[in-house]
Amino acid sequence: MALDKEKSEEAMTFGELLTVIADQKRRLNVLEVAFSYLAFGLDDKANQLLIHSLKLEAQNQNRDAETQQHFAQLAGELEKHLQPPAASPAAE
Repeated sequence: MALDKEKSEEAMTFGELLTVIADQKRRLNVLEVAFSYLAFGLDDKANQLLIHSLKLEAQNQNRDAETQQHFAQLAGELEKHLQPPAASPAAE
C-alpha cells in the first residue's frame, strides 16, 4: 500500500497503520530473501569478507543492542549455509 504525501501528513487510523506495517514487513522479508540469495553468487573470499563485515557491525557500539544481535544472527546464518557440509565417515 503506497500512501501519498498528503495522506502521510494526515492522521492515520489504527487500521491504516497496521496495513502499512504489514506491507513493510512483507517488503523487508523480500529484501532478506533476496540478500540471502545474493550471498550464494559470491566467491569464498567475498563471502568471508561479507561475514567478517557483518560481525564487525554486530560489535559496533553506535548501534543498539537489538540491531547488533540481528547483524550477528545474519553473519551466523550465512556462515552456516555457506560452509560445506561436514563429511561423514565413509563406510568401508
